[in-house]
Amino acid sequence: MTKQIIFIFALLCSLQVQANIQLSGRDSVRNISLYDDTELLRPVQPTHLDGVVISATRNGNWFVSIAGGTTAFLGTPLGCEDLFGRLKPSYNFALGKWFTPSVGARVNYQGLQFKDSELSTRDYHYVHADLFWNILGGKYARQEQVRWSLVPFAGLGLLHHSTNGHNPFAISYGVQGQYHISKRVSAIMELSGMTTFQNFDGYGKANHLGDHMLSLTAGFSFNIGKVGWKRAVDATPYIRQNKWLVDYANTLSEKNRRYAARHDKDRRILAELKKILEIEGLLDTYGYLVSDDDTDRQRGYPTNNYSGLNSLRARMKNRKWNGKSLLDQVKDSADNHALASENQDSIVAKSWSLVYAGKECIGAPVYFFFNLNTATLTDTSQMLNLDELARVTKKYGLSVKVTGAADSATGTSDINNVLSTSRADFIYKELERRGIPNERIIRTGRGGIADHVPVEANRHTKVELFFFESAKTPE
Repeated sequence: MTKQIIFIFALLCSLQVQANIQLSGRDSVRNISLYDDTELLRPVQPTHLDGVVISATRNGNWFVSIAGGTTAFLGTPLGCEDLFGRLKPSYNFALGKWFTPSVGARVNYQGLQFKDSELSTRDYHYVHADLFWNILGGKYARQEQVRWSLVPFAGLGLLHHSTNGHNPFAISYGVQGQYHISKRVSAIMELSGMTTFQNFDGYGKANHLGDHMLSLTAGFSFNIGKVGWKRAVDATPYIRQNKWLVDYANTLSEKNRRYAARHDKDRRILAELKKILEIEGLLDTYGYLVSDDDTDRQRGYPTNNYSGLNSLRARMKNRKWNGKSLLDQVKDSADNHALASENQDSIVAKSWSLVYAGKECIGAPVYFFFNLNTATLTDTSQMLNLDELARVTKKYGLSVKVTGAADSATGTSDINNVLSTSRADFIYKELERRGIPNERIIRTGRGGIADHVPVEANRHTKVELFFFESAKTPE
């Protein structure tokens, strides 16, 4: 019985495990961004490189020092006096610079008197350049103010004997201890040595090292100009952020490019829809869906009206049309009102008679606007109007009159005359390129005009359609 219970319990546990397993048809690996865009755009908090410091300014950390003490000369031959019997006073003056907290250099002058191997007191002068190495300079990477410095140094200089006139080269070496009283003042103590050739004091072999001078001095060092060190900032976070910002900017540029292409496509589609609504006479009803009233109002340009073309289409489709072209009806029929409705009043009938006789244009003229002082259209989408004008003109055998103009507010009379003619020529060539014979086109230039407000509206070319066999005859 116990075995059966254990078996049933194990079976139920296995069924429970299988029930908890859910199959997934998709990859369970997800690319999760650990940073939000706003977080990466925040200013980076500076971090510092461990153990690296730089000068607060490029020309900073200069120092001058002055010290005094005693000097003992140990020559070859040595003479019979001990070390303490050879002590004489001396002083030194130095000018130097610290390049890093650990490395510096100085130019030092040292001199006064010494006792040679004959125990005679002599005057000397010693100028030498030394390279400093501060053993405790690494502490500046962890604290701003360091109290103690231990500075071994070595250098090379020129020694002068005031009595015999010898000027041999000498090697200098030693160690200097510093206690920094403040940021600009330090107390110093220096134990130094100098080695030169044996004949410096007039005794011994030439070109053989052997004369030495030991000095013990104490004094003060003063920092001049900009003083101090600062920890070097780690540039890695900035480099990483800049790389991300470059990638982010490229991503935004690509999105903008796609949106611009989509916007351009939508704009062209809306322009085509607006053209269809104008042709079909539905613009007044549905024009608000495809136009921007605020933009048109700000520009202040005269609005193109295609009611004349729409009326023409309606008359062409009129069931009372006898099948003849309107041009033939003008020539052959004495009654120019054959297409007018019998119920039209006299004013409308007279207006139609003028249109059919070629005295007035069909409907309203179409305007094309140009940039200042050029024959370039302000918007290339205006070329759609040329396509439709060419199509209607060729289909119904109409004639075209093209009139160029310039604004009289800018330019001289001669310039405006040339500019208006060139604008008319531009539209003329575009219509001719679309298959309209040149004998059906007349082009003129009005020069500078001031008919419209704003001034930009006067920079146009006006296109009119006529029921006339030749566009060169209507006045």
